[in-house]
Parts: sequence; C-alpha cells; structure tokens
Amino acid sequence: MHRKPDWEARLAAYLDPLRLRAFAWGRHDCCTFAAGAVEAMTGVDPMPEFRGHYTTARGSVRALRRIGRGTLAATLDAKFESVEPSLAQRGDIIMSSGLLGICFGAFLIAVGREGEREGLIRIDRPVWVEPRAWRVQYGS
Repeated sequence: MHRKPDWEARLAAYLDPLRLRAFAWGRHDCCTFAAGAVEAMTGVDPMPEFRGHYTTARGSVRALRRIGRGTLAATLDAKFESVEPSLAQRGDIIMSSGLLGICFGAFLIAVGREGEREGLIRIDRPVWVEPRAWRVQYGS
C-alpha cells in the first residue's frame, strides 16, 4: 500500500467531516480513525478485519488478541514499517500514550476531547508520551 500522488488532498477531504465527530468504539476511535486516514491516502484499508468486531474498550482488547497480534502496537508493527518518532513525516501513523493519530509535522491529529468539544484534537510533538511511529509508504 502506497500513498497516491494526491494523498494530501485525499487526507484533507477525509479529515474535514470528522472535525466534530464524537468518539465511538469500533466506528470512530483511534484505530478506525488512523486506518481511515491510511485508506484515504492509499486507497487500501489496512485494518478491515477489525471493522464491526467491537463496540467497547474491552471488545477492542479482545479483538486485538483474537484478530490482531495481541496489542495495537504489535498489530501495527506487522502491517507497517516502524520508524523513529523523531523521523515521522506528515501522514505517518503516531502512537502517543497508547492513542493513535496521524502526524502533521509538529503535531499529531487524533480523536479525542478538548474541554467540552469532542472530535479531532491536536497534540503537539513536544508533549508526545512514549511515542511510536509507522511509515505510510510513498508511491514507488
């Protein structure tokens, strides 16, 4: 799976309607959000086996054990090339404090809450906690 030449426009079109969409396990959580972003950029859903298989936090853990590689990080390691978080580029997948998002250079975009507002949030790079990163490949 490789980014399409117009991946930036595709990613922007994917993000726009999600800006104020509330978190929902299995429909709009960190895993489905990041997978949707990758699908927008590449045309390939990297996590189709998880869709429709959980609706709670406990269900997501069970799905990772049953369908994935046991943890979200191990599942991503099996699907993407791991990169040093300091080398993450726009469009790469980032995990900070166990939360998945998409790198936007100096920050990541993720599903979350800021005050009373739910939707997409921005987490600045200097405050990423125990970050991990995975490359979404460019076209050959």
